[in-house]
Amino acid sequence: MTPPKNKKTRADEDDEQGMSDQGVGNLFSGGGAPGGALAGWASTQTPAPAAAPAAPAPAAPVAPRPVAVVPGPTREIVEEPAPAVDDADTARPVGFYVSTNVANRFRKLRKQSDLTHTQIVFLAVDAAAEKGLAQVVEDARRAPKFQSKLFAVAPDNTDLRGLGPVQLQYKPTRAQRAVIDGLVAEAGLPDHTKFLAVVLDQYLPGRRDA
Repeated sequence: MTPPKNKKTRADEDDEQGMSDQGVGNLFSGGGAPGGALAGWASTQTPAPAAAPAAPAPAAPVAPRPVAVVPGPTREIVEEPAPAVDDADTARPVGFYVSTNVANRFRKLRKQSDLTHTQIVFLAVDAAAEKGLAQVVEDARRAPKFQSKLFAVAPDNTDLRGLGPVQLQYKPTRAQRAVIDGLVAEAGLPDHTKFLAVVLDQYLPGRRDA
């Protein structure tokens, strides 16, 4: 006999109940396909990339440590005195010029005595200093060629008695030469030669220059 249309049989209700129980059970038990698919999706998720570590800040420059300087022992500077120099070691020949008359008188005295050239010069300087240098120089001056009652005439130091073309020499030390240089300045004469020519002319024996 054919069952009525759209009316479910007992067997159909049992099949639907079985399918319904199976589907619900699979959803909560994890044994069915849908549960496995969700689990696979969760396990295959790509993890987010970890943030790159920040670059370290540049190190601050380190100032060099000062090096301790250990002072060495202080050395006392000792100035050694210069070796003493005998003044006799500084003697040097010095030339000067006199007239022919003074040169002849000078050589004659040298031969007649045991005096050296230097000693004769020193004796003549001593005698001039005792008499007075200003007076010795005044006596050596010749009368000026030009004279005036209204105008002063400058003294002529190139026309003195004792001056001439003959060279003589003596040998003073440095200290002795310094003494004579001082006397030259005191006498008001311009140089060494004029001073020695004047004092020798007045000291040496014999006739003086006219």
